[in-house]
Amino acid sequence: MSPLLGLLISLLLISVAYSTPPEKPITCTNGNSKCTITNSIDIFPDRTICRAGFAAYPTSEAELIATIADGTRRGLKMKATTQLSHSIPKLVCPGGEDGLLISTERLYKVLNIDMNAMTMTVESGVMLRDLISEAAKAKLALPYTHYWWGLTVGGMLGTGAHGSTLWGKGSAVHDYVIGLTIVSPGSEVDGFVKVRQLKEGDEELNAAKVLEIDTHFYNTKLSLEFSTHL
Repeated sequence: MSPLLGLLISLLLISVAYSTPPEKPITCTNGNSKCTITNSIDIFPDRTICRAGFAAYPTSEAELIATIADGTRRGLKMKATTQLSHSIPKLVCPGGEDGLLISTERLYKVLNIDMNAMTMTVESGVMLRDLISEAAKAKLALPYTHYWWGLTVGGMLGTGAHGSTLWGKGSAVHDYVIGLTIVSPGSEVDGFVKVRQLKEGDEELNAAKVLEIDTHFYNTKLSLEFSTHL
């Protein structure tokens, strides 16, 4: 075989693989209204299209509170969504075509790291990849997190996602949660919104971090460990 022929055959056998993140799950045709939402594989099990009347992208606790209060006052069905939306079941569908999608895409800040207490407080849209990276800078670690890095803290807690281990406190991120700020619909007396700040020792914390279904996380406080790899 001539060298040229060998080179041509080699070139034909070479395959190039590209890795790109999925497209944004929410698409709206009129600003932030007349929207559809899908997941990372771009299809739900029943093959139907999930529609919503509106989408909101709060960037702070104040904006999140205002969004939920307004949605409650208007009688809208509301669902929280994440930046990449990896839930295969239609958990993000608010039902009907006039619901409200509240995205955590812009709630991605690390609010506090306390090296002495070994704790870290983050907004609900922070991805696991960024949580681990920022914790490592402080020589801290969230142990036993056998998850895909693109999941968000709020998404993991809201869906009960877990890893796999028999060590430490357990295999789920919620096993390391020691504080939560959650925002939920309220009565007219409450201004149509209710904000709860739960801390370690509160009876409601265990239920909120494991069975969260009708509220929206704003921030989460996690108990970390010193990293042994730094």
